[in-house]
Amino acid sequence: MKLSNLYEEMMIKDAWTNLEKALQETMILDEANNKLMRLIKESDNVLFKAFGINPSDKKYFISGSGRLYMYDGLPEFINKISEKFGGVEIPLEPGDLDVVIPNKEEWVTLKNNLEGKVDMNKFESNYGKGIYRPQELGLTQMDIEAFDVWAPGRAGGDYTDTKVDDTETILNRATELNGYYFMSLYDVISYKYQMGREKEKRIADLINDFLKRREGRSKEQLFNIIARIIRMRYS
Repeated sequence: MKLSNLYEEMMIKDAWTNLEKALQETMILDEANNKLMRLIKESDNVLFKAFGINPSDKKYFISGSGRLYMYDGLPEFINKISEKFGGVEIPLEPGDLDVVIPNKEEWVTLKNNLEGKVDMNKFESNYGKGIYRPQELGLTQMDIEAFDVWAPGRAGGDYTDTKVDDTETILNRATELNGYYFMSLYDVISYKYQMGREKEKRIADLINDFLKRREGRSKEQLFNIIARIIRMRYS
């Protein structure tokens, strides 16, 4: 990789990381009123313990739109962007929790921990595909899933042709929020809107400018401009 390309990669990563830190000022931590936190707490027993994972260990990441629900008003605003500029609408509260666990050793641990405790025929039908759904095994009534790879194209529909970085790279970029690792904000926006490199650089410059003189712009204004850049066509 050329030195200039490496510098661009670092600049883009740093910009989004700094934006995440700034947005933490509006994080929602009220577990009683937040569906996402209820899903996560439910997953402590039926997912993390089953896989032998401590949530503080960076061996997984909560994927998809999950982290957007940690910020007050962000899902609503992303939907406004979708209406104006195109994109996939996000429900105002999460219906499920998707977790990516790439290490095969954890999947072996899962199988050993559930042996004799659940219908193994049902378990094996998904296990071979790198999928674990505890609700199908009677372990919970909440919609929780684990996958061995981040591949949104598997869901079909709007995501059929979605291109993403490899799972290990996305795991490395995952960031900790309230004791759990989430897919980075950059990766969430990227897979939903499929940004190209030229757009990524422009957005990184915009974020850095916003953070330098934040008092002059709201996050709504910032995301409006980001949305316009995402939808812009380049010759």
